Amino acid sequence: MPAVVNRKPRPTPYRKYRYVVLPRISVFKAETAASDDLPGAVAIIQGKYVIQPYKSGSGKYELRNVPVILRPDGSIWHHGSLYLLSRASEYSPPSDQTLKTYAKGLVDYLNTLAIDQIDYLSTPLHRSLRPTYYYRAELEDRINGNLLAVSTANSRISSVVNFYRWMKSRYDYHPTQALWVEKKRYVRFSNPQGFSSGKDVITTDLNIKQSQEINTGEYIVDGGKLYPYSEEQQRTAVKILLETQNTEMILSFLVALTSGARALATYTLRISDIANPGTIKGCEVAINIGRRTNIDNKNNKKMKIYIPAWLNNLIYTYINSERYKRRVAKAGQPTDGAQYVFLTSHGNPFHIAKGDMRRGQAQPIQEGNSVRKFISEKIQPALDKTESPFKFRFHNLRASFGMNLLEEKIKGLSSDSVAHTRALGKVQQRMGHADISTTRRYLSFREDKQMIFQAQTMFEQHLQKISENYVHG
Repeated sequence: MPAVVNRKPRPTPYRKYRYVVLPRISVFKAETAASDDLPGAVAIIQGKYVIQPYKSGSGKYELRNVPVILRPDGSIWHHGSLYLLSRASEYSPPSDQTLKTYAKGLVDYLNTLAIDQIDYLSTPLHRSLRPTYYYRAELEDRINGNLLAVSTANSRISSVVNFYRWMKSRYDYHPTQALWVEKKRYVRFSNPQGFSSGKDVITTDLNIKQSQEINTGEYIVDGGKLYPYSEEQQRTAVKILLETQNTEMILSFLVALTSGARALATYTLRISDIANPGTIKGCEVAINIGRRTNIDNKNNKKMKIYIPAWLNNLIYTYINSERYKRRVAKAGQPTDGAQYVFLTSHGNPFHIAKGDMRRGQAQPIQEGNSVRKFISEKIQPALDKTESPFKFRFHNLRASFGMNLLEEKIKGLSSDSVAHTRALGKVQQRMGHADISTTRRYLSFREDKQMIFQAQTMFEQHLQKISENYVHG
């Protein structure tokens, strides 16, 4: 009889490993010191050790939003928690979202091992019983059962591998058997200037191979899968949006649809970025986002977004309205123009900026949950009742803007003309694409799908006409 049939049911632990996020951690270090070498009031003596404030690699005495992993009994799992603390203390530390991803991976790893009571420090002779290879097999089972994506599985494996590498460098940890086999391969790529280059990449045999998905033309690959909406779909979505009469959602969705801004940038706009209508020259307002600004952007890339002057005027009217002032009164800080343009009815930002000192300090980190809830409860049900329903995602507004802009820039131009190449370059600049090949995917989508898009200027005229009647102060 197969061994699988005789296998006893796995004892699932009632309480599991989990992680919590500490809003603020003060960093100290312990040193031995002679009694005449003590700094005095700033030192705390514990036996023969002196505990003093310590600067992390990034030059900070305090770290924010650092995950700590707890054992099933509620005590701290020191190895994993110290690993996360060391990553948070690096000269260029990962973002708090990335640290949470590391914590999730390690927690899943430990809970998976706990099912069969496998010690994460053990290295048995039989390879399949070593914790890393055991975990890989379990992840493959989840993938085969459509419970987990390959990319997610490999992300968790990466968290585990990096943890053990840290263990080997920081502790007297010398596994008697290999936890993985490393492989070096050379990867070629093109830089933003179009020149070919390459680098050595170290992978392990724990990595789960993923067959390359064939793009059937249903979406555009631009930092993920984007599904541009046709002109008819855009008009339908905007009509439903306006009928909600939710001023914050109307204005923020229009920002994305007329500038191509991601949710990250849209919801971290500050009132200082909105120009007084009397000072505007031209039909657009340029706003700097990314590095060294208050507005977040993907990979902190510095660029400009452009919003139509008429939309700037609507937002300017809104931030001087009683409705907005009531929300600001609940929000409190920040002041001096750094207040968010879009706030919830409780005065919280819809998406709190990465550099905001309040991030995670008083409540869970806001990362767009209210926007997703609005879409699922207000927008999507209304779309499902239309004659031609479609799935709505905020990020697809960016793709729709890109297609509208492309339609305007290349209309009537020969594909082999210099003007056509320049037009593509303008679209690349407005979308913030590092590589022109990403912009060309929009062109290919337009040609393959033969969907109807409206030139951006014409569509904005339509948006302006219908929006000004719906935005309430």
